[in-house]
Amino acid sequence: MSQSPLTAKGEAERSLLYKQGWRALNRLLHQDRSFSGRERNCAFINCKGKGFADNSAVSGFNFDDDARALVANDWDFDGDLDVWLTCRNAPRVRLLENRSGNETEWLGIKLEGDGVKVNRDAVGSTVEVWVEGVSSPLLRTVHGGDAFLSQAGSFLHFGLGESKKIKKIVVRWGGDFSSEILGIQPSNFYIIKSESQEAVPWVPPTLNPLVVSVQNVLPDEDEARIVLPARLPLPKIDGFSGYNEPVLINLWSATCEPCIKELKEWSEGKEKLQKSGLRIHLMNVDGERGTSLFPAFKSNPITLEGIRALDLFQKSILDRWVDLPVPSSFLIDENNNVAVIYKGRVPLEQLLNDSRILSAPKDSWRVSAVPFPGHFISKLPEPDPTRVSSQFLDANEPNNALSYLEKFNKKYPNSPDVIRMIGILRGGLNGRDNTSLALLERANSLRDSGDRRAAIETYKETLRRFPKIIEAAENLAWILAADKDPSIRKPKEAKALAGRLCMMTGDKDPSYLDLLSVAQAADKDFDGAIKTIIRAIELYDDDSEAVPAKGRLELYRQKRPYIK
Repeated sequence: MSQSPLTAKGEAERSLLYKQGWRALNRLLHQDRSFSGRERNCAFINCKGKGFADNSAVSGFNFDDDARALVANDWDFDGDLDVWLTCRNAPRVRLLENRSGNETEWLGIKLEGDGVKVNRDAVGSTVEVWVEGVSSPLLRTVHGGDAFLSQAGSFLHFGLGESKKIKKIVVRWGGDFSSEILGIQPSNFYIIKSESQEAVPWVPPTLNPLVVSVQNVLPDEDEARIVLPARLPLPKIDGFSGYNEPVLINLWSATCEPCIKELKEWSEGKEKLQKSGLRIHLMNVDGERGTSLFPAFKSNPITLEGIRALDLFQKSILDRWVDLPVPSSFLIDENNNVAVIYKGRVPLEQLLNDSRILSAPKDSWRVSAVPFPGHFISKLPEPDPTRVSSQFLDANEPNNALSYLEKFNKKYPNSPDVIRMIGILRGGLNGRDNTSLALLERANSLRDSGDRRAAIETYKETLRRFPKIIEAAENLAWILAADKDPSIRKPKEAKALAGRLCMMTGDKDPSYLDLLSVAQAADKDFDGAIKTIIRAIELYDDDSEAVPAKGRLELYRQKRPYIK
């Protein structure tokens, strides 16, 4: 892994190329591409110092996953080490339970520091286990990380082999002092605290037996059911104007056997569907061909643009850029919001069951989205249309991105992020090229390095050549309004820039209003700054985001400007 390049003066173009490389890498991840060419993982067993034997298949390690990190940990507290394996692709995490049979002695030690002389996790401390019949100790060190972006459990594991007696344990606490402990029995867990320097036996909790999953067995047909925990509007589709009642949009082809089987089952269950209040709207990908095959349901062809819109929409939901198959279906509630996405055939009974969740309370949507029981500790997610618009932008469809956000804003107004994005798109930010990006990157680098005068000139050059680059205007306004050097501050210029940004977003973006208040206060218009910042505080959705604004409000009431 290479390090991030310097972003000092003259390095902006290189920094841009570096970021573009990461974006390309990220794209491969979203597409479930393999970084290793589906090369299988390998595992080798130590033959007691006489070489290594390949036991990849026998041990179960030979997955073709793009594995990135491996940690060993006694997950089930049975005295042997199990393995956690993380991957770039799915499944992201695997637990490999060690069932080889533990016939020898072992020891588990956990260190706890007092937080004064020794850090609480005792990172950097070492444990020596002296066993009978061996001239040198078994040694383990407490680390702050075990593998790539991963950390094993807090217990240090010692395999004692045939040794039945532990002579002593020596703990070296961060290299500052040591303690010697006697009376340790093998095949047990102990906790040793730095302040007491005593080993206290620890009894692990009783665990339910792990359920073994069947690996690498694919179904005959790839099918998926995706329930949206926060519903989003359907993008504009030619040939579908929406209903004021629940409806299922189905993409099908007359040459697709699973499609025909699916639609025959639905046709036979037409009465059940009617009783459930669910309409079926068929959209044929073949054009006009086949639209009359199933007269029980409304049917019309779908354009390539419509297919593309639905494809980009579904890619945004799980952030996996796998193409939309045929058949595919979209279950839509009476407000024209997508509730469920189906890939592959959908049994009639599944449709009938899912029709009931359309009118269910919001709390139940997220529960329905998870195929296993559990308890949520976070608040309900809010719908995020910017993920959908980002897909359109990535596909070089800025007009569709703007249209989708405007549709969302009409139904659910006053979302600051949405309003801001609409302003950006209307301002033409999507049309900037590498030259404008390089200029903006250079200006940001100069600002971050402390050369704010040069940053100001570069921001102004960016705006002269590319007047619709909103970030340049925003960043420039912050310097001109709040720089600690009074000779750099230009309050009236900052007010003009911030005012333009507020006007573009209809005075509904709290971050721009916040910026305008800073410029007003710098110009000694404290009454105006107070009114503006109060409006910004009211618009902030998250209280944590409003905290800095509230601090600035107190400054303005004291007739003091905000200095960054």
